[in-house]
Amino acid sequence: MKKSLLFFVAVFSATAAFAQNTKPEIVTDRPDQTEAPSLVPKGSLQVELGTSMENDKIENLKVTNYTYTTALIKYGINENFELRLINEFLGERTRFNESNVERVNGISPLALGVKIKLAEEKGFWPETAFIGHINLRTGSSAFAPHYTAADFRFTFAHTLSEKFALSYNLGALWNGETPDAVFLYTLSLGYEITPKLSAFVESYSFFPEDNKGDHRLDAGLTYKFSPVVQWDISAGVGLNEIAPDSFISTGISFRLFK
Repeated sequence: MKKSLLFFVAVFSATAAFAQNTKPEIVTDRPDQTEAPSLVPKGSLQVELGTSMENDKIENLKVTNYTYTTALIKYGINENFELRLINEFLGERTRFNESNVERVNGISPLALGVKIKLAEEKGFWPETAFIGHINLRTGSSAFAPHYTAADFRFTFAHTLSEKFALSYNLGALWNGETPDAVFLYTLSLGYEITPKLSAFVESYSFFPEDNKGDHRLDAGLTYKFSPVVQWDISAGVGLNEIAPDSFISTGISFRLFK
């Protein structure tokens, strides 16, 4: 985790010089689980980097999942179409009876995707977009899927007032381990504390076809160092036995060219 934080500091230092005081301001898909319907401006390259840790304990078994580095790279083709690439460096530590420890590290499958704008916000109708990814059979053996996997979601956003915004997603994913789908929803309420500092609280759940629902709650902050550089931090808890006990995340995002 310390190495990941140092990595983000280095990335921020190297890219802050490129950040210009121009609009539109950066809009990211992190740190919450609710993806934004806004697209990257045409001709812009946006990079969203993060690191996270998730803890879960069942009787004498304690599992800690690490995302040492997650990278979401987005490129704006035009006003209605965005290309996306996602890759992660993952780790898992399993401890039994506080003594026997097993560790696994590796690269996640490469995900290629698109975001397509469907509608602008108008009255009660929310800003709407579609996101879809194909997760290729790549990555380290410990994390590579048995099947070519996929995910999709519809993203919605309402402006409630000058300070408040409501966003939510509906979709499904296939993890590549089985052919069964996992359905999902997210619901996030955002609040602009200052022009640079914002907060959110979020509820989201996963509903596997072959298991009980996984329900979680999280909250976090985002801070804009400039209109095109943003830092974030978030943390959350699981709301039932299926969900992890706790998780925490931080990251830095920046946009280049425009």
